[in-house]
Amino acid sequence: MYQVASYWPTIESFYHACLADTDVDVRIFYIDDMSVEQAQVRDSGRFLEERGIPYSIYSESGLKVYKPHAALYQPPYDVAYRNPSALSLHLMNMGIRIVYIPYGIEIADTEDARYNHFFTYVIKNSWRIYTFSERMQKDYFEYCPNRHAVKALGVPKFDAAFQKNLLSSELILKKADGRKVILWKMHFPKLIYEGMERRQVTPDLSEYITFAEHIGEYPDLFFVVMPHPMFFSQTIDRGLFTRAQRLFEKLETKDNVYFEKGADYRPALYGANGIITDRSALMVEAGLCGVPVLYMKNKSYEEPLTQAVKPLVDSYEQGTGAEDMIRFVENFRKDGCREAAERIADMRKRVIPFVDGKCGERILEDIKNEVSGTGNETIGIVFFGAGFICRHYIERLGIMDNPAFSVLGLSDNDPAKWGTVQAGVKVLPPQELKTVEFDILVITSEQYFMPIKKKLVYELFLEEEKIIRLDVFAEDYEKNYRKNVKERELAGDT
Repeated sequence: MYQVASYWPTIESFYHACLADTDVDVRIFYIDDMSVEQAQVRDSGRFLEERGIPYSIYSESGLKVYKPHAALYQPPYDVAYRNPSALSLHLMNMGIRIVYIPYGIEIADTEDARYNHFFTYVIKNSWRIYTFSERMQKDYFEYCPNRHAVKALGVPKFDAAFQKNLLSSELILKKADGRKVILWKMHFPKLIYEGMERRQVTPDLSEYITFAEHIGEYPDLFFVVMPHPMFFSQTIDRGLFTRAQRLFEKLETKDNVYFEKGADYRPALYGANGIITDRSALMVEAGLCGVPVLYMKNKSYEEPLTQAVKPLVDSYEQGTGAEDMIRFVENFRKDGCREAAERIADMRKRVIPFVDGKCGERILEDIKNEVSGTGNETIGIVFFGAGFICRHYIERLGIMDNPAFSVLGLSDNDPAKWGTVQAGVKVLPPQELKTVEFDILVITSEQYFMPIKKKLVYELFLEEEKIIRLDVFAEDYEKNYRKNVKERELAGDT
């Protein structure tokens, strides 16, 4: 389900693994129907055409004819990027498994970032989510309602380090004319809310403007400037947009500066001799390049990073202003910052385990195994509230005798009940429900339904859509599942 050209590296090696597998039919459906966010998706079809990659324009009727087992989505933000017929929920309700591979890497550990990592509609609707390390998988387990969909098999964008044709850009090399290349990657000015306070997590643009004024003093170096496409979006703060324009105007006057605005960032990234980056989708990939990296952050607010990436980013040179950027460039001119590059390479081995060029292949193999192994599974159910009412309804509805259901556990807020067995089922502490892959969780308490649900959804981050009232479950059960028990009774099985 293709929309954003700059996200292509996230899925490219997976796509090629599909092409090489005779058991797999893979097709690209290009969603060209513009929704709210347009800066990143406009004219994305040209990217595929220039590379000779075949695609079809997305339509619901075309998808129904194709009947895919799975659909891989790019941006995780459904309603801002897609119209109703292409929403992940719509495809999921058509019986298609939703797959998502993070295009960025889960970097920030703020409340705002946790929503983007763990709670967007695509994430909640996904059948499989693939992340880059087991340490990052722990964060999904802690915060993501759809935690059981997550597997740590690496991400295909890391496979680019093994594609020799991507390690340099002929155009950049020609323009550099023998000079060392420094890639300057900028995220668009990003504002978040921390509680009720608005904060900018990217560096102050005035510091970037000051550094831009000094770039011309290094004619022996060639700077490749790569601004985030959202710099040109109508959705960013207008004041910051104006200052960004001033920054770019200054840079455009420098003879040793080249703007890289192409959708494929990898040749510029892997061809660089040094990297300056702020918080961006490339800040982790920069650690794979074997070169010194300067990480720029806001001097008034240091954005918390996930523990999965923080050790790697901490191994970079650190900066908040133009003086730090100048110092990094001066040191780079002296000795290439060799010690910094070695330190980063050592930390990368500890933080990113799946750097072998085979992440795309692993993901495809996992999908194939899961799809081929899916049969007529029972509905896993948990009852919360291990009391008389719970036992009564389990017996009354005949759930234990219904082959369509598997009672995975009971749970209760009362510690005295934890570990006991009721109605033949063990009572679990609420925290342990995170480890249970249930399809339905029935709250048996009528009086305390709302406080229990609040705890399950907002403290334990369980999937709200799977949590229902006892009366709703009983009504649905009688209509749709009771016949299984009755059929067995008629056959003399009970």
